[in-house]
Formats: sequence, C-alpha cells, structure tokens
Amino acid sequence: MKVYIEKGKSEETEVYVYYKKMDKETKDLIDYVNQRIQTVVGYQNDRIHRILIKDIYYIEYVDEKTFLYLDHDVYLSHKKLYEWEKLLEESSFIRINKSTILNIHYLKSVRPLLSGRMEAKLMNGEHLIINRHYLSAFKKKFGL
Repeated sequence: MKVYIEKGKSEETEVYVYYKKMDKETKDLIDYVNQRIQTVVGYQNDRIHRILIKDIYYIEYVDEKTFLYLDHDVYLSHKKLYEWEKLLEESSFIRINKSTILNIHYLKSVRPLLSGRMEAKLMNGEHLIINRHYLSAFKKKFGL
C-alpha cells in the first residue's frame, strides 16, 4: 500500500482511497477513517455529549437502557441495540452476545471458556463474554 499526503486548498480535510481490490487492509483503513469523523450523542448527568464513534469500547443493553462505554466514561444512548448494530455493521464493531456490541480495535486478548464461549479482555482491563452463537462472526471479523 502506498500513502500520499499533501496539503490541499479545500477548507476541510479530504481523504481519497484508490484501490485495485477491496482487501482486509483497505477495508480496515476505510473503517478507521470513517470512525474518526463520525460522532454520536450520549447523555450523562443531565448533559448531552458529542462522542466520537472511534472512542466507544463497547455498547451494552442493560435494564432496558443502552449504554456507551468509553475508556473511563459511560453514557446513556436513546438508540436501541439493534439500531446501533445496523449503524455500525460496516465498521470495526461486532455483536458478541445478546446485549453487547464490541469495538474490536480495543480488544487486547481473547481466551476460551467452558461451553464454547470466549472471554474478551479490553485495553482498559474490562472483560466481556463472547457467546457461542456470535463466535463464528467474531472470529471472522477478528481474523481468527
């Protein structure tokens, strides 16, 4: 892959990706660029916050509420988990169990558990369970 960087005349930064074949490396690059520029809304302590999608470690549905987990913060979201899954389907996010969508960019390691499940350890030290039902899609996305 070749990378060319130049100062342009446009008011805002523009990114062009030219490719011969859409391989994993190219797709990962596009996902990364898309996540860097996309923001969503999260709620915390009666305040509305703009959150970069790339900063979200995982999204979890608990007690009929959806939460966005970042490195040290948690925000409430008014979107349902299936809406998040649809919004993020062409990105580095993957459903790992009935109530959780994980950003694999923050995945540090995985280890097998009993009953065909796996445990995901995140960069911030948190642990999440990957259920059997979602394991094949996870392995494909993670490159296992």
